[in-house]
Amino acid sequence: MKTTSTTVVLAVLLLLTACSRKADRSGSMASAAVPIAQPAMTAWQQGDKSTAISCFVQANWSTLPLFAANSTLSLSEEEFQALSNTDRQARSREMMSQLDVFKKLAAAVAQAGRDAASKGDTAQARKYFTSLKRCGMALDQPGCLRLRVVQLVGQALEKMADAELAKVGQ
Repeated sequence: MKTTSTTVVLAVLLLLTACSRKADRSGSMASAAVPIAQPAMTAWQQGDKSTAISCFVQANWSTLPLFAANSTLSLSEEEFQALSNTDRQARSREMMSQLDVFKKLAAAVAQAGRDAASKGDTAQARKYFTSLKRCGMALDQPGCLRLRVVQLVGQALEKMADAELAKVGQ
């Protein structure tokens, strides 16, 4: 009986993981996938900088969703423009706050890479800078409908990562 219960629980967990359906904007369909950036951003906001940096570096930036479906960072330009003026202003403040957190986190990842490089640990430095580059590429993915400001942050992260990788020798 115990084995059957365990098997059922494992099967359900496997199905939930495999069926990572993206929630629609109304939130009517639950998403089984945790947004990629969420663990790092949550740890950062809770003041756990080392965990945040670790989560950022370990994140698979090629996986979706990057941000929660209800996050302003998940909106496309068209969706953002379709909001009422009042909603757009409120969401703009929310977006800038979220981007500020994200940029501070990315800056900490870059600094961790610089620190590793200054200690001669170029492999670890590359790991930090490569995660920044992958994150930047994910934010600036061609063909993705994202807010332009989010794409610009992605481009800035890519450029920063490229410059740092050039210093440590890719």
